[in-house]
Amino acid sequence: MASSRPIAVIADVVRSRSYEDRDALQRQIERALAEGAAAVPTREAFAATVGDEFQAVYDTLPGALAGTLHIQLGLPEGAALRFGLGRGEVRPVASRTGRVQDGPGWWRAREAIEALEAQEASLPSAHSRFAGPDAEENALVNAYLLARDQLLAGLNVRARRYARHALEGRSQADIAAELGVTQPAVSQALRRPATRALLEGAALFTGE
Repeated sequence: MASSRPIAVIADVVRSRSYEDRDALQRQIERALAEGAAAVPTREAFAATVGDEFQAVYDTLPGALAGTLHIQLGLPEGAALRFGLGRGEVRPVASRTGRVQDGPGWWRAREAIEALEAQEASLPSAHSRFAGPDAEENALVNAYLLARDQLLAGLNVRARRYARHALEGRSQADIAAELGVTQPAVSQALRRPATRALLEGAALFTGE
């Protein structure tokens, strides 16, 4: 899956109009995006655009997969983002409203977002999709993302925090101390099938 072509990412807030305090939601999501970028650096940081969307660029597909997973694990309870990932060149284009993003990477990321929106009724837990020029790579990565999203849907906020800290390489003792729980509680949570499968999948596809 190695390639010099970057990965454009569009993050779309799911059902943003249903939130009573959209300003608070925006701040919480921006914090999760910043924390995700701190854990897995981006080439271009997430920036808000129109329509409750954020855009970023990662250097590699493993980086984009790891970064979006960290962000999902750090989202507040009840909040959700769709991630469209597109492999291909990206470039800014000048316009009357400023600099806008263009290029195959962005076209494919948009294609991925639109595919997620189209299948929302039949696959409500699917929040991530990849689009690139290679059909075999698309099938492999999207099978992983679909499984990942289904696993994430079954984790509560506390379990997500455990998993996020584990992905950051922190010891169970450190996780327990930060979250105010016992180390056996952390160990038990990380051994649960859904959490273990999530971490094993991340290790396989992101190198973490």
